[in-house]
Amino acid sequence: MSPLKKKPNILVIMTDTQRCDTLNFMGNPHAVSPNLDRLAKEGVSFKQTHSSSPVCMPTRCSFLTGVHTPVHGCIENSFQRKEHLTVLPDLLKEQGYTNIMVGKTHFGAIPESFDVQHITYEKPLAVEDAYTEHLKRHGYDRAAHHRHPTPIPEEIYMEAYLVDNTIQEIERVVAEGQTPFFAICSMFSPHSPVDPPGRWASLYDTIPLPEINYVEGEETALPPTIQNLLGFIEKGINEEDIKLIGTAFFNEALGRTFKKEQADAINKLRRLYYGLTAYCDAQAGRLIEYLDRSGLREETLVIFTSDHGQQYYDHGFNDKHNYYDASWRVPLIMSMPGTIPQGETRDFAIWNDLTTTILAVAGTSYQPMQGFDLFTPIVQGEESPRRCAVGTLFTTCALATKRWKIEYYFEDVTGRLFDRRNDFLERKDLFYNPDYKEVKNELLTALLTWRASIGDLQHLNEQRGRLVGPVARRARTHLGTVRGTDAEQRLNEKAEQIDRETEDI
Repeated sequence: MSPLKKKPNILVIMTDTQRCDTLNFMGNPHAVSPNLDRLAKEGVSFKQTHSSSPVCMPTRCSFLTGVHTPVHGCIENSFQRKEHLTVLPDLLKEQGYTNIMVGKTHFGAIPESFDVQHITYEKPLAVEDAYTEHLKRHGYDRAAHHRHPTPIPEEIYMEAYLVDNTIQEIERVVAEGQTPFFAICSMFSPHSPVDPPGRWASLYDTIPLPEINYVEGEETALPPTIQNLLGFIEKGINEEDIKLIGTAFFNEALGRTFKKEQADAINKLRRLYYGLTAYCDAQAGRLIEYLDRSGLREETLVIFTSDHGQQYYDHGFNDKHNYYDASWRVPLIMSMPGTIPQGETRDFAIWNDLTTTILAVAGTSYQPMQGFDLFTPIVQGEESPRRCAVGTLFTTCALATKRWKIEYYFEDVTGRLFDRRNDFLERKDLFYNPDYKEVKNELLTALLTWRASIGDLQHLNEQRGRLVGPVARRARTHLGTVRGTDAEQRLNEKAEQIDRETEDI
């Protein structure tokens, strides 16, 4: 339960497809991110946050439900989550919150417990939503997002529009005495098409980019499951990149993979991407400044994060759908001046934890959820309760400890293993190296035991009252003691044990 005497407001600012190295506070000294850097200094940032799945819809469904993707059923984009699961806004509404949803949802059916819904669809789609009407009123259409440079001014561009709506709805809720509020400002950028408006399109023309992390041909060693998800087997062209940069730079031979002769075109795309993240930073800054100006800041928990990253040709291709750090690892900040310590860092978190954390701040919990409360330990000056990261992608799963990362591909009957301490660029796969057989087996056992242990605890609990017979009664008693975090905690303990035992390797 929350250590606070009064239920605070909660504001979640989330971007889409934002790599950690787009942010100065995450280690890139050249990154332009003054507002989020400030937020990190005024709160706690997590250095080892991972998405529940390195792709949009599965991770967002995990945020909504607090459970892993095999449990909610959305294991890749376009799969639908199971509708019987209790969702975050339902539980917050029971605690008296007014729920505000602004921007991109991408988690399937939108719960009715979102009292306010300003839902906006993908930038490139020719849909008739409020943002389309907004652009029309200013003399533009959605196709402008496919023109570079985009003619849409930054003050009416998608993210500015979403921030304006978020501020207006918070102001209305506060004025009408409907607090506390839970608000999500869900931005589309820096997801493609990377079309930063105005000055942001040229911002990185003279700013050094992180060097592309690539060894010639390494993308061909990816397991077949990942190659299939990335489109290497079926097709290879990233059509959005082609539209943005021009067909002269892309062809069937290039596809989504890196070629040295295309370096200038690729870096042009990357500069636009980093410029778009800087624009998102500016818009996040507007929300934070509004909270300061309105006197809401100290009574509002602000969470900033992103659903996943993207390769941008690290390891030879441009997509997500993989467990490399560039795609799986994401930023996370929690800030509430006067309550949360300032300028501190923690290690691990995953997106499932955000759901449980928000509930804890609201003074409640939900037993079937598979995430830890991060807020209470922070307030009490303790470490993160999550000591490793775990996630799934389609029919695969992965585990990252402080020292190691192991991935397993069930259909391919193979895996990958990286030494995160000595190979932080993730270039040397040790899965079949006999010198690492013992640690591989330990990590693999831990990961597969976890994967076999997670299940739909809500469904099981709903059946408890109908269980009859002596064995069923014993099972019913056992279920009464099970929590959604049990498998997470066992994995925590095993991961830390493996790291200790392999310290000298």
